[in-house]
Amino acid sequence: MIRAFVYALLGIVAITFLRLVVGVISRGFSDLLNEETKKPDARASGAPAGGELKPCRKCGTYVVASAARKAEVRGESSYFCSDACRDAR
Repeated sequence: MIRAFVYALLGIVAITFLRLVVGVISRGFSDLLNEETKKPDARASGAPAGGELKPCRKCGTYVVASAARKAEVRGESSYFCSDACRDAR
């Protein structure tokens, strides 16, 4: 009876150790791959990080008001997500 308990305890310890080793290895590979495929941060590229969102009048995409293309349409200010949407009005 004690032998079965010891074997069960050793099995639990072995499985826990293997999970730890596999987790460390997979985390290392994940970090390695993330460094290679890292995309530039939006804030580093000069894109606005926050502000009031306005819908594009043409396609409905929401865009930060400070970065939107603005135009007067029928006497009111309209917001567009790109020059293409603004020119297609």
